Amino acid sequence: MEMNTIIGIVAAVAIMLVGLIMILRKPKPVEPSLEADLHINPESQQPVIPRHVRDQLLQKEVVTSTERVEPSLNTEAIESEPVAKQAVDAVNVEAKTTEIEQTAKADEVVEAVSELEAAQKDETVVAEAETKEKAEESKAETELSLNPNIETVAIEEFDGESNILDVHLHEQQRYDDESALATAEQIIALNVYPNPRRALSGDKALKVLLKYGLRFGEMSCFHRYENTDEPSALMFSVLRMTDNGPAGFDLETLSGEQVQGLAFFLALPNSKAVTGYDMMTSIAGLIAREVDGKVYDENNLEFTPQLKEHWRHHVIDYRPNQATV
Repeated sequence: MEMNTIIGIVAAVAIMLVGLIMILRKPKPVEPSLEADLHINPESQQPVIPRHVRDQLLQKEVVTSTERVEPSLNTEAIESEPVAKQAVDAVNVEAKTTEIEQTAKADEVVEAVSELEAAQKDETVVAEAETKEKAEESKAETELSLNPNIETVAIEEFDGESNILDVHLHEQQRYDDESALATAEQIIALNVYPNPRRALSGDKALKVLLKYGLRFGEMSCFHRYENTDEPSALMFSVLRMTDNGPAGFDLETLSGEQVQGLAFFLALPNSKAVTGYDMMTSIAGLIAREVDGKVYDENNLEFTPQLKEHWRHHVIDYRPNQATV
């Protein structure tokens, strides 16, 4: 079948369908219009209005009557409206003024009540404080007052000193009298100088001396004993260095002063000379490390290990008849 034949058949079918649709479609009824020609009754010469037209007219009249309201002119109402408005404004102003006055009066009442409550609270606090103070005073008086029912014992007069304190003081005094300072014939000295750029304050000097067990005592020196907890033999002592040489400590002014150096010295003869020398060199080295300084001997030579051994042998040789420790 050729293409032209197929196209023709399709076109014919389409034409048939269109015609069939036009035949089967119902025509839309035409509503009668109010503008159509009116029919005149020949006898009464009055127009004849069809029933469906009369219904449309009646519906339009009802709608118009419900929606449209003819305004009526009322001169008296128009004239009285400003007067009524002025009266309403006056009433509103008066009401607002009254409300403001009432609010102000209410604020004054609240403020007065607050002041009264604060005054009552202050009076209550003062009364409580006075009551508490009286209670404490009465309690203190009760505690201090003696109970008459308790038997008392007569205390004998104490004329002598405490035996324990007396023994302790006399024991330390005995060690001080027999110490090397009282019978010193030769001194072995070491000097500790801090870094010149870091001056040694009095507080720092006091702290390091106390840290290593030295106690302030005779000759305004700090002394190191064999035992720090009980009376014992003196090991060595410490003075402060000044421009004029070694000098004692003044504890009242030490905190506000600068200490140029510390002078350690061991007095010979000493019953425990070697022990005292070893302890002195050890503590001098520890303090020099804490104050960022160095240790020197009595000739201001840096205290090297060789010098340490030299002076140790000197201490040993000074007392050849005693056993070394």
